[in-house]
Parts: sequence; structure tokens; C-alpha cells
Amino acid sequence: MLSIVIPIYNQDVRPLVTTLMKQCSKLGINYQILCFDDFSDPKYKELNKELAFRIHVNYTEMQENLGRSRIRNWLGKAAYYDYILFLDCDSVIKDKDFIKKYLSHLPFDGIIYGGTTYPKSKPRSKKKMLHWKYGVKREAAKAKKRNKSPYMDFHSNNFLIPEQIFKQFPFDEKVVGYGYEDLLYAFDLQKHGIPVFHIDNPVIHDGLEVNTVFIKKTENAISNLAMLYKSKRIPGTRLTQSYEKLKAYHLLKSFNWTYQKLEAKIMESMLSENPSISYFNMWKLHLFIQKLKTT
Repeated sequence: MLSIVIPIYNQDVRPLVTTLMKQCSKLGINYQILCFDDFSDPKYKELNKELAFRIHVNYTEMQENLGRSRIRNWLGKAAYYDYILFLDCDSVIKDKDFIKKYLSHLPFDGIIYGGTTYPKSKPRSKKKMLHWKYGVKREAAKAKKRNKSPYMDFHSNNFLIPEQIFKQFPFDEKVVGYGYEDLLYAFDLQKHGIPVFHIDNPVIHDGLEVNTVFIKKTENAISNLAMLYKSKRIPGTRLTQSYEKLKAYHLLKSFNWTYQKLEAKIMESMLSENPSISYFNMWKLHLFIQKLKTT
């Protein structure tokens, strides 16, 4: 019936696994939960290794860090039930009918994406405000809105897919590090006519990064985007469309001049307790332009 797969990296997934086990057992379905640790720090391995003794759970530790795409492919290959539910390890499930909602949409020959949300209250640590604010404003969208651009708004943190489709279309392992591997995956499915359907069945994103780490990960994501854009492997994203508009109207130099004038204020804002998402997007656009020159 259902294989639930969780790539682990530096996270205690025991509460998540416990929640999933309770919901699956209550429904009386055949299920397995695969937890592959992608070379986490020893303290997290020590916490999670007890999962190996739970019924229906397969806990395995990798001997090296495989990365976001490879670890998901390994999990997908190991799954043996008809449907695979991919969940990020920093997910929190609050809905007692989370699994039931997914199953209610089956059978379905495509991807079902449940969505993501963020804690309603601001993080206690002011150093995590940028990630939280960006997530709330840009990623926590209802299914009605996401279904207007189903491939563009797909993320790999919480989705259900038939096992046969995933094994036919795995993640591209050439995209390394953080960012845009899920968008590339969605567009590859679109090329082959595989539908992506969005529902309101979100997980709470609990792994907020401090500003400096989130900025560094975003920089890696922009590098991936520049590489994919130059190789024409993905159609337009919101960021690439902004770049193309500037280029079409010969405004790249003007944008660069404006950015240089505001750069100090932009950097200060991103690290502040009340970051401006407009400034953050401006920084991303500037970085994308620079990456295009060096990629």
C-alpha cells in the first residue's frame, strides 16, 4: 500500500516516525517507513538508531553524504509498496488525518503535493527571521493558488507518487547541493505528461536556518538555477523572468547601478530582526545575474 521515505540529515526524526506509525496503524494499512541517514553528526545517529528496532521501520546509515537527489533516489529504489510518500526530516505533522487525506485521493497516476506551512508565531531566535518570513510569504500557499502553476509550485518536502512512476523518473543526481532539484524534477515530469496535483495537506517546516546559513544555501540554489537556465533545462521561473524583463528593456546596467547603491542596506536588512523580502529578492536577482557570467 504505502512506503513512507524520509532522508535524514542532522535531525531527530523519532517524533515524526511515531506520528506516522500511529496514523498508519489506525488506518490498518500495509506500510513501511524507510529512514536513511545521510551521514549526519554522531549525536543525531545516536538518537535515531533506536528506530531500527521498530516494527515497519527500516533505519539505515549511509557511509558518506549522498546529497538531496541521490538519497531520495536510494530511498525510492528501496521502497516496495505501490505508492511512495516523500517527507523531509524536519517536518512536523499536526493533522491527525494526514495519511488518510493522501489515501483519499488514490488511485492517482501522478504526483500529489500536500504543501508546506510555517509556525504561526515568529521564531524566538531573531537570527532565523529571514527564513521564517520568506517561508510564510512565499512558500506557505493554499492548494487553490498552487494548482494555478502546479509544476512551478512543487516542492519535494511532502509529496506522494506511484512507485512505478518514481522508478521510471528519479531525481537528477547531477544537481548537487541545495536548490532547484525539485523544480527540475517537476518540469521533467511535465515533459512526459505526468500531472502534479496540489491538495491542502501541509507539513509544518520546523527546520528554520539562521540567517547566515539560509543566505548561504540560497546562494547555492541560485548557482544551480543559473546552471539549469544556461543549459535550457528548465522553463522560466519568477527569478529568470525578472532577469529576462530587465534584459529585454536594456535595464541590466540600471539595475546593477541601483543595487550597488543599496547593497550595504540590503545586506544589513537580510541579517536584521525585520528583514525586507523585497530586498532579499533584489539580492537574489543580482546574484543570479552574477552567476550567469561565471557559470
